[in-house]
Amino acid sequence: MSTPAAAPDRSATVPAGPTSRLRRLAAVGLVAPVLALAACSGEPSVTADPTAPGTATAASSGAATTPGTTPPSSSATPSTPAATATSAAAPTKAPAYSTRTITAVIKDPDLGHTITALRLSRNLPFPKNQPVGAEAFEIVGVKVDFRAGSRYSAALEPSMLSLIATSPKQNVPVTAEFGKAYKAEPLTTAKRDDRSRGWVFFKVDKGTTSSLRLAFNRPAYEVSTTDKKITAKTFSAVLSK
Repeated sequence: MSTPAAAPDRSATVPAGPTSRLRRLAAVGLVAPVLALAACSGEPSVTADPTAPGTATAASSGAATTPGTTPPSSSATPSTPAATATSAAAPTKAPAYSTRTITAVIKDPDLGHTITALRLSRNLPFPKNQPVGAEAFEIVGVKVDFRAGSRYSAALEPSMLSLIATSPKQNVPVTAEFGKAYKAEPLTTAKRDDRSRGWVFFKVDKGTTSSLRLAFNRPAYEVSTTDKKITAKTFSAVLSK
């Protein structure tokens, strides 16, 4: 795998998104910009983010692959002496790296998008130069297939995804920190009637349980050729219980 990480006839303006990045996204009450769309009536497409990558990666037809990092080997747990009032607690063994094939599908009936999670990796090894992060967070990787709808010019972007955990409660945005470390093909933007496939990574709190959901946080849109408005909405699918 390689390393992860025409305007319409009438002018359309796209409000710029917030400049600051947060490690957490609010699960409820997400304020999203209203973006102009061109319906499928012969008008050129208007993408929500003109600075997004120009061409989506073609979907691979082979079997799903895992990030190319070998999980650290675990050493034998030292024997614990008989418990006494002054004896120290035995060291806790770090959770083991795991990866498995899944099929979790999210559909947006308004825009015609389909988002499919194909593989889930838990407890990915932290890069060696980030010891503090390794103590506080777990890295979760998800291989995703984007299929953008053909009716509107709304693109599917990796930044629209988040990971929802129930214990502790979290709504975590995609992070671009670890793509190079795992040499994983990154998920890229899929434009109108296009497809992309690749990995996204999330940094969740250490000790997060196995209950995880992948969320698609759709922004609000206005269709430039009609008076139709598409409201912001969040769709999700279960990755693990």
